[in-house]
Amino acid sequence: MKTIDFVVRDQAGALQRGMVLDGAESHIIQAQSGQEISLNLRQTDFLSQQRAGSDLLLTLADGRVITIENYFNQAGTPNRLFISSDGYLNEVAFVEADGGSLFAQYGPTEQWGKWSPSDDLIYLGRSDAIMPPGGAIAGGDDEVSMLAAPLLGGVVGGGGAATVAAAAAVGGAAVLGAGGNGTGGGASKAPPFVNEPESSATVGGDEATKSVTVTGGGEPGSEVVVTVGEKQVTTTVGDDGTFEAVFEGDNFPADGNHEAVVTVTTDGEEATLDGPSFVIDTTAPVVTVTEGTKGVSDYFNADGFATGVTLKGTGEAGTDVEVTVSEKVVTTTVADDGTWSVTFEPGMLEAGEYETEISIKSTDQYGNTSTSVETLVVDTLAPAVTVTSGSQSVGDIFNGAAFSNGVTLSGESEPGATIQLTVGGITRTATVGENGTWSATWQPGTLPEGEYVSDITIIATDKFGNATTVTEQLAVDTVSEVTLATDSVEVDGVVNAAERADGVTLTGTAQPGSTVDVTFGSATKAATVDANGNWSAQFAASEVPTGEAVATVTAVATDSVGNSSTVTGQIQIDTLVRDLAFTGQTGGSDGIVNGSEAAQGIVMTGTVEPGSSVMVKLGQVSHAATVAADGSWSVTFAPSDIPAGTYTTTMTATATDAAGNTDSVSQSVSVDTEAGSLTINAAPIEGDDVVNAAEASDGVAISGTADAGAVVQVTLAGITHTVVADANGQWTSYYAAGEVAQGVYNADITATTTDSAGNTRSATDSVQVDTRVDNLSLNKVEGDDIVSGAERLADGGVTVSGTSEIGSSVVVSLGNASMNGVVDANGNWSVTFAPGQIPQGTINATVSVKATDQAGNSASASHAVLIDTVVDPLNMDQAGGNDAIVSAREAEAGIDLNGRVEAGSTVVVNFDGTNYTASVDSSGNWTVMIPPASIRPGTYDADISVTATDHVGNIASISDTLAIDTYAPEGPVIASYTRDGDGIRGISTEISPDTLDVHQINADRSISEVDATSFDIDAIGERNFQFNTNVPDGSDLVVTATDTAGNSSGTYLALDDESANTRLDLSNPNLAQYNIETVDLQFAEEAQLTITEAALVNLSKNTNSLIVNGFSDDTVTITGAVRDGFEVKDGQTYDIYTLGSEGTLMIDNDINVLI
Repeated sequence: MKTIDFVVRDQAGALQRGMVLDGAESHIIQAQSGQEISLNLRQTDFLSQQRAGSDLLLTLADGRVITIENYFNQAGTPNRLFISSDGYLNEVAFVEADGGSLFAQYGPTEQWGKWSPSDDLIYLGRSDAIMPPGGAIAGGDDEVSMLAAPLLGGVVGGGGAATVAAAAAVGGAAVLGAGGNGTGGGASKAPPFVNEPESSATVGGDEATKSVTVTGGGEPGSEVVVTVGEKQVTTTVGDDGTFEAVFEGDNFPADGNHEAVVTVTTDGEEATLDGPSFVIDTTAPVVTVTEGTKGVSDYFNADGFATGVTLKGTGEAGTDVEVTVSEKVVTTTVADDGTWSVTFEPGMLEAGEYETEISIKSTDQYGNTSTSVETLVVDTLAPAVTVTSGSQSVGDIFNGAAFSNGVTLSGESEPGATIQLTVGGITRTATVGENGTWSATWQPGTLPEGEYVSDITIIATDKFGNATTVTEQLAVDTVSEVTLATDSVEVDGVVNAAERADGVTLTGTAQPGSTVDVTFGSATKAATVDANGNWSAQFAASEVPTGEAVATVTAVATDSVGNSSTVTGQIQIDTLVRDLAFTGQTGGSDGIVNGSEAAQGIVMTGTVEPGSSVMVKLGQVSHAATVAADGSWSVTFAPSDIPAGTYTTTMTATATDAAGNTDSVSQSVSVDTEAGSLTINAAPIEGDDVVNAAEASDGVAISGTADAGAVVQVTLAGITHTVVADANGQWTSYYAAGEVAQGVYNADITATTTDSAGNTRSATDSVQVDTRVDNLSLNKVEGDDIVSGAERLADGGVTVSGTSEIGSSVVVSLGNASMNGVVDANGNWSVTFAPGQIPQGTINATVSVKATDQAGNSASASHAVLIDTVVDPLNMDQAGGNDAIVSAREAEAGIDLNGRVEAGSTVVVNFDGTNYTASVDSSGNWTVMIPPASIRPGTYDADISVTATDHVGNIASISDTLAIDTYAPEGPVIASYTRDGDGIRGISTEISPDTLDVHQINADRSISEVDATSFDIDAIGERNFQFNTNVPDGSDLVVTATDTAGNSSGTYLALDDESANTRLDLSNPNLAQYNIETVDLQFAEEAQLTITEAALVNLSKNTNSLIVNGFSDDTVTITGAVRDGFEVKDGQTYDIYTLGSEGTLMIDNDINVLI
């Protein structure tokens, strides 16, 4: 054994060094995320490698095991493993096989000799080869080789692969960053395993003992925990390297599909293995009945029994069901939907009335069985039914008294049966009691009264649906008649005082032979009934009620069979005049009829008994009143019926009701029809009988005369004041400014006085009110209240005009300028503001006018005016993308120019000498698209001017230039490439100012970007690309160059795939997006390239030209091409060919060309 050095570098570049001691059989290196670990070993020093969870186990040829803990950590940047010896550094990549075994792949990464970031990981010394005990290992290629040595099948000290499957031992561990020479020892551990992990077993049936066993093996002494379902068994690997876990008894798993999980713990290291699968079903099937048994309240009557006896239920799908009734057996199987059904056909079971046992046995697919017992109910016999009371057959009949309590029938039948009885279409239902009797009642009012016999239909149905029908008869006699004649009492049905005095006779009819008792008021008389049923009863005056009332009369007749009937009537009693009264009042609230009231006449109202007539007398004049249906009455006395003057007279009302009764009422009436004096002063108000605004502002006074102490109501234009005449009869009313309405109008004046009796006298006048300037208006300036730059200068300035009251003067202001105007004979005025009085720019100003009329009233008008003499804003956004340069690809889509302008403007854009009209939205955003055809190819600055005209006609322009660059850079020149045994590791190109990217052409013709790290090597003028993942052998590359404008071109790099020759496919449509303009065959062995015009045109959107570089062992076939001479470029001679109508090829003259 020998000591092995190692170094670990983290992502920050920090180094930690250590060594695997020569006396330790195992060693642990702890890894984190994104670390690079380099071991001073050769490829031939390894025997095998294996993944154990997140750890990497490396078994060396001398039997030692190096464990790199957490090497396969999924979080963060992956770790990388290198081996180094003799100045070479190889990265080790792994491919995982079954069981955690790994295949290692090696490739040259760096060689010491010049500075490299990998220098820290390179060991210059040549360590001795590690030899297995007792033998030597053959050497291998230090540069490019592949060692595929999976763990299983390897030999370590004769122990076989299983001896290293456990986690790394801890003996001889050296922790990174720590010193010391700790030593230790340990043996390789047997890996755990489970016997037949892919097998599946079924456990079920009615066996008495059930068990599940899982077996396997591992390192003796290891703890084994086996889980099946919710049960666990813990055991230990025996000395023979095997274990057995048995689940039985209380630890037997519950029913279900279970996969055994085996956890083996060896020296603190835990491994989890899959075990066999078990399907456990020890539960007897459950079968339920849903139809046909007593348990679900089903039975079979005569109708149901005639079609067979069917039982239905539910159960576990696939379960066999055996049903036995009276030693008859029918079988079935539970369907996929979980339902089953059996039928005992007619004749299999006996008819009659009985209950018998049903045995149901079920057996599921695992052999589990269960038996349940149900009951079958059969009743095919119909019940008997009889009537014991209430029908004609038993001598019963219903008279009026009995019928009034309802009709009840009773009888006998089978206990529990339902009895349905129908009479005249009306049905009643009864249930037979346990004693076998039943009863049904039709409540009063249900059946019609009268004398008749009706059929009774009776249907008896037992609880199983068997039915019997019989017919009986119902006899009814409830008829009794009596009438009472009240309308003819005293001829008109009303008894007045005179008619009451000689008594009252009442009459009517009844059935012959009946007796009649008559009650009138509080007296009852037995009537006399003749042979025809006519009856009469006499009541004396003392037995007849008095006053005004409705008296009730009742006659009760009883016929020969005991049926009785009653009739009730009313008789009107009216022996007085009711409700005679005055309801109105003469003379208003003061009870005195004044002049105005007398001039309107007097209306008197009152009440009286409805139907009466009323005569009213005032003084010596009488009038008949009008009586309404409700007894209210009214009468009117004309002004001529009322003598003028001041006096008192009497009004009398006499009423006669409909029965001839009479009554009278009287009241006094006072009359006063004379009034006093009233005047309004004749002197002009405000001196000229005109009230202007200033005069109205300090109030207006109105005066006059009246009787001393008189109250005068003074009204000016609808506003009323109350004043009192002084001792000299003078009165004055003052109207405040707020009470004199503004405007031009004639204000009416009214003065009114009323004496204590309500007599009124009035006087009128008027005054002119003029408090405003009429017809004041201010027209829109320049027609739209917008002053543009042109309007400001045109016609000597801006004219403002309007109207006002004729004869008034005006002062007009625009912004800060003011001018006096003159109103002509038609009320029109105008003023002109010179250009120097109007500011420039975009200004919100106010135009106003103040007018003063001849009376000194003034008024103003104003509104906003926009002074807009400029276009603001006007700008243009940057075009050409983020780099402000239009590339060829951008030119193909056209150029969008955008900017901001004053809303409502029109915009014309001149691009490179051509005008385009832009679109402007409501917010002032403008845009125009320059079509591709209008963009000249090349590299130049295109002139742009933008001219805007706003909505008022102002014009403004801005200009700019836009960089155009539509020429693509030349395709990248490939200098070299690097490969190892696993594919292509990287390439180098000539240094370029452009952005270079590498793409891989995949086997399915798709193209994907290669993840690479690049850096420039200025000393040799090359840019080096190191691929983070090898590109597989047989793949070709596309290397693209993209300039700052975004133009790009590509070089198709054909790589040697170690075949006899390399055939290239340029017909791949995916190449078009990479603008292939160069094909490089220099690194391909005997490359074969066929180019058609269609493929050539598809290769690039930039041009239809292609440069092909290569050597004399390469061949290009361009059928139909024509040679057009040659050209020397960068010291290399190229033959020029035209292909078709569009294609041009420059082919290295070393290449064989077939045309």
